[in-house]
Amino acid sequence: MIIRPESPNDYPAIRDLLLAAFASHAYSHQTENLIVEALRAADAPTVGLVAEVDGSVVGHVAFSPT
Repeated sequence: MIIRPESPNDYPAIRDLLLAAFASHAYSHQTENLIVEALRAADAPTVGLVAEVDGSVVGHVAFSPT
Protein backbone atom coordinates (compact mmCIF):
# COMPACT_ATOMS: atom_id res chain seq x y z
CA MET A 1 0.00 0.00 0.00
CA ILE A 2 1.20 3.47 -0.89
CA ILE A 3 -0.06 6.58 0.91
CA ARG A 4 0.44 9.68 -1.22
CA PRO A 5 -1.03 13.14 -1.86
CA GLU A 6 -4.15 13.12 -4.00
CA SER A 7 -3.95 14.58 -7.49
CA PRO A 8 -6.63 15.75 -9.90
CA ASN A 9 -6.20 12.46 -11.76
CA ASP A 10 -7.47 10.70 -8.62
CA TYR A 11 -10.72 12.66 -8.36
CA PRO A 12 -12.89 10.22 -10.36
CA ALA A 13 -11.60 7.26 -8.33
CA ILE A 14 -12.15 9.17 -5.08
CA ARG A 15 -15.72 9.99 -6.14
CA ASP A 16 -16.40 6.33 -6.94
CA LEU A 17 -14.81 5.24 -3.67
CA LEU A 18 -16.96 7.62 -1.63
CA LEU A 19 -20.13 6.56 -3.44
CA ALA A 20 -19.36 2.90 -2.79
CA ALA A 21 -18.33 3.46 0.84
CA PHE A 22 -21.57 5.23 1.75
CA ALA A 23 -23.96 3.38 -0.58
CA SER A 24 -25.73 1.47 2.17
CA HIS A 25 -24.99 3.71 5.14
CA ALA A 26 -28.24 4.42 6.97
CA TYR A 27 -27.43 8.08 7.65
CA SER A 28 -25.96 9.00 4.26
CA HIS A 29 -27.72 11.10 1.67
CA GLN A 30 -25.05 10.12 -0.87
CA THR A 31 -23.59 13.63 -0.82
CA GLU A 32 -20.17 12.86 0.64
CA ASN A 33 -18.51 13.09 -2.77
CA LEU A 34 -20.23 16.44 -3.39
CA ILE A 35 -18.94 17.77 -0.07
CA VAL A 36 -15.37 16.80 -0.97
CA GLU A 37 -15.75 18.39 -4.42
CA ALA A 38 -17.14 21.61 -2.91
CA LEU A 39 -14.29 21.79 -0.42
CA ARG A 40 -11.79 21.36 -3.26
CA ALA A 41 -13.53 24.07 -5.31
CA ALA A 42 -13.17 26.42 -2.32
CA ASP A 43 -9.49 25.45 -2.00
CA ALA A 44 -10.31 24.42 1.57
CA PRO A 45 -8.51 21.10 2.08
CA THR A 46 -5.14 21.48 3.75
CA VAL A 47 -4.37 17.78 3.35
CA GLY A 48 -5.72 15.28 0.83
CA LEU A 49 -4.24 11.78 0.75
CA VAL A 50 -5.07 8.57 -1.07
CA ALA A 51 -4.16 4.99 -0.29
CA GLU A 52 -3.20 3.08 -3.42
CA VAL A 53 -2.83 -0.67 -3.96
CA ASP A 54 -1.60 -2.00 -7.28
CA GLY A 55 -2.34 1.33 -8.96
CA SER A 56 -5.92 1.59 -7.65
CA VAL A 57 -7.20 4.10 -5.12
CA VAL A 58 -8.57 2.16 -2.15
CA GLY A 59 -8.76 4.90 0.47
CA HIS A 60 -9.03 8.65 0.86
CA VAL A 61 -8.72 11.17 3.64
CA ALA A 62 -8.94 14.95 3.53
CA PHE A 63 -8.66 17.57 6.23
CA SER A 64 -9.90 21.13 6.06
CA PRO A 65 -10.48 23.88 8.59
CA THR A 66 -14.00 24.46 7.21
